[in-house]
Amino acid sequence: MIQKVRARMIPLLGLSAVLACSSVVQAAPPPAPALHDDNLSGHFGDWYTGAVPPQASNDKPVILFVQGLHSNYNTWLKTDGYYEAAYKAGYRTAFVQLKDADGSGGDMWTNGPKLAEVIKKVAQYYGVSQINIIAHSKGGIDTQAALLHYGAAPYVNVVHQLSTPNKGSELADMAYSDWTSWLAEILGKKDDAVYSLQTSYMANFRTQTDSKPGVSATKTYMSGGEGDDGWFTAYWFAHAILPGEDDGAVSVASALGLPYGIKSFTKNISHSAMTTASQTWSLVQPKLALGKKAVAAASLQEENLSAVSQAALTVSENSSFIMKGGSLAKGSSKEVFPLESGLGSISLDVLTAKETTQVTLTSPSGKKITLNPAKSAEKDDAVLFSDAVHHTLTLENPEKGNWTLELSGEGDAYFMLARPEGRVKGQIKNARKQYKQGENAQIAVSFDGAGKLEDTKAKKAKLTRSGGKGKVKSLQQADEVNLQTAKNEVLLNFKTPTELGVYNISFDINGVNERQEPFTRSVNYNFAVTDEAGKIE
Repeated sequence: MIQKVRARMIPLLGLSAVLACSSVVQAAPPPAPALHDDNLSGHFGDWYTGAVPPQASNDKPVILFVQGLHSNYNTWLKTDGYYEAAYKAGYRTAFVQLKDADGSGGDMWTNGPKLAEVIKKVAQYYGVSQINIIAHSKGGIDTQAALLHYGAAPYVNVVHQLSTPNKGSELADMAYSDWTSWLAEILGKKDDAVYSLQTSYMANFRTQTDSKPGVSATKTYMSGGEGDDGWFTAYWFAHAILPGEDDGAVSVASALGLPYGIKSFTKNISHSAMTTASQTWSLVQPKLALGKKAVAAASLQEENLSAVSQAALTVSENSSFIMKGGSLAKGSSKEVFPLESGLGSISLDVLTAKETTQVTLTSPSGKKITLNPAKSAEKDDAVLFSDAVHHTLTLENPEKGNWTLELSGEGDAYFMLARPEGRVKGQIKNARKQYKQGENAQIAVSFDGAGKLEDTKAKKAKLTRSGGKGKVKSLQQADEVNLQTAKNEVLLNFKTPTELGVYNISFDINGVNERQEPFTRSVNYNFAVTDEAGKIE
């Protein structure tokens, strides 16, 4: 648990010695923020005010910092953090503790109203009519809820988002897929926050939010990371799943996905590095503004140059992977999958919760390869599955034929993500994210280099329902879906369920290439079922 820091004053110390003229005087870190303990039984709803800098000026706005998924206010207090940078620059500051600070994450409907209360308290405390907000990751979604659904918009002048998943995250989709559900359960990656970040749920949130009057009254800047820490780091799994450029947790397309937002910057850094002052503070500070008059003074040219075309951000979901997964409740599991000839390489990342689980890959000719655990030293709670154990392998020019993955372990689960580099490329095209109850639906998966798609079949197509709001439960398996082929596409036809909620369809597509060799690729499609009023729940 995070220990609450009680309000305290730390006097500024004078210099006790005169340094040589060639030396550089290092500024002392700012005093610890003072706690406003509004929740005596926990952290949710507590807020802190930073020390007022000696050079503080009413000509600078008050900044409220909002943390992201599975995080707390310490996000901003780290070495080379935003609190120190803002203090040295003369800004008055405040910090909030959302539900995530007490353990499991809260969705925008839980965090939003509490954040709205804190926004008003901060403005009243400092005696200002409006404040600025800097929000990391999901904190930007919670901020939108506070402003547009819970009445806090009049109190906020500028919001600067640091890698906010405005369109959700495919990693959250995977947490509820048929392949990864067991593992996500064991790793504790199913809570209200993760549930709400599924791409279809966020599409529904966009529908509810972006049509509200006054969405542009608060100026919102968007930024995203494009950092790649290399293969098989804590972020590799995320880099593979997320479409286009990403920072290991949020795709750039999602981070810049607010229709009325203004692009601030993108940078080649990871998700957590977005809150490192030396990396991004100089890019954020010029966007901070005091009062509506300052906002109105911004040039129209900046607006035109910074506005993001949403059409340009449309990214098809990748279906060029082979996915396997499930429970090891019986102590072992075996998966068989074909590889076609001509692959330049294949990279495998087999995720488990325990290092003791043994993972072996057997080639078509009988060669056994042990995949050793390589748990990353880097853990980022905002990156789903980053704390899993990674059993990794890259093979050049892999042998064609049936490969066998075998796992042995107690009380564990697994997920295999294989990335073959070859001619067969699959993508889910322009799939809808929202349907009405019982509606006929169709998605298309296009394949380049797949050969005879008329021979393509789906294997074990499963429709599963995500755990509902406030619940963490096993997925429910429904009927199989129907596939047909057309040109270079596989068409998936199904009737949406009558029960409201968020769903995933997970299935393998098996076909043959132009050499008559079998191939397989996996698809996970996330969608929501709403009522006539557009509500999921």
